[in-house]
Amino acid sequence: MDGKKKSGKSALLATIGDLAREFSTSTVLMHQAIAQKAGLTGTDHKYIDLLFQHGSMTAGQLGELSGITTGAVTAMIDRLEKSKLVKREHSPDDRRKVLVVLDREEALKRIGPAFKVMQEDLETLYKDFTVSELVTVEKYLKAVVEFTNKQIRSLNEKPGKNVSR
Repeated sequence: MDGKKKSGKSALLATIGDLAREFSTSTVLMHQAIAQKAGLTGTDHKYIDLLFQHGSMTAGQLGELSGITTGAVTAMIDRLEKSKLVKREHSPDDRRKVLVVLDREEALKRIGPAFKVMQEDLETLYKDFTVSELVTVEKYLKAVVEFTNKQIRSLNEKPGKNVSR
């Protein structure tokens, strides 16, 4: 019986792995489509999301959070500033520091409509799940976010090198 359970669990884990990969790719492609509608690249769209989540920050902090080089951060900020989505402002606490400040109103105007429709569709999707099932989904997503962030930190600690244990 234990062998059947194990093979059943192995098959389920393989299916979950396949679905997670498909979900990851679908998510990237969806955000790319949203970004294109807003006149952005998929990555710039996600950098805007980092500013939504964490607020104004220095270019160095944005680079550290995103794992991209200072040169790439500068180019990204230049693109977003040209698009009127961010501006550079001196920090009120230390005038030597320059903060990247999101124009939330402009970002919501350009990106918000797609997310409004998606949120409505998600609410319809969630109606098919019990509270208990949604609690399990929440637990899974929290664990996956923690796992993914750990993987990102590990990858960023070893730039340019193959990751091995």
